[in-house]
Amino acid sequence: MPMRSVTVTTASTPVLSFNNRRTTASLTNNGSATIFINSSQADITTNGYPISVGGSIDFIRALGDEPQLAMYAAVATGSENMRVIEQYGAVPDSLYPEPFLPVPFEG
Repeated sequence: MPMRSVTVTTASTPVLSFNNRRTTASLTNNGSATIFINSSQADITTNGYPISVGGSIDFIRALGDEPQLAMYAAVATGSENMRVIEQYGAVPDSLYPEPFLPVPFEG
């Protein structure tokens, strides 16, 4: 499970590149100010999702998220530290719901 540290600045900072094999991604704000994330590089601090100091967000494919997408981050001023954890591999079949099979009516 690769773990790394990323310095996020006021410019669009790539924190995850697109990878279709990624099954889980966790982004944690290890800085002292809010970090904003977005799958778009434009207007991240305006339209992005805020991660508060000490907060984190998890993207889990088995729960319907899209951790394979590229993700960018930015801060309003200065620079802050973000921790990134990625996990790769197949999603276990047991995490998918069983298909609904109708029961025939016997009357």
